[in-house]
Amino acid sequence: MIRGLLVLLALVTLSTALQCYNCGQVHNKPTDLQLGTFNKVIEKLHMKKCHEDRVMDCKPHENECQKVTLESTLGDRTAAPVSATVYKCGQIAKREKLCRTFKLSAHLMWHLKLEYCGVEACQGDVCFEP
Repeated sequence: MIRGLLVLLALVTLSTALQCYNCGQVHNKPTDLQLGTFNKVIEKLHMKKCHEDRVMDCKPHENECQKVTLESTLGDRTAAPVSATVYKCGQIAKREKLCRTFKLSAHLMWHLKLEYCGVEACQGDVCFEP
């Protein structure tokens, strides 16, 4: 009896795990260099281009879906900056520091400057814009 309840509780817990999109997309007609750089960055972040089926289960400590809006030349100094959007699982407590982390990582790993970074919380996949 108790064993059956524990199995049922485990199933309910698994089915109620938060699910968010885990992907990135670039906007504003990027140059080939910008698109290539963006693809390398999202690959390093274990993400892919956004499609409607890019939903993943979040880890237990991740308690919200986040939409990160970025703007950068993505290494092409002769081109205008492009905007990009990254959708990910995240933590409410770390949302405020996320852009600082993204900017530092972009600079250290890819020598990229992010001109703009903004993070907003989503309810489920509400903020996903294909």
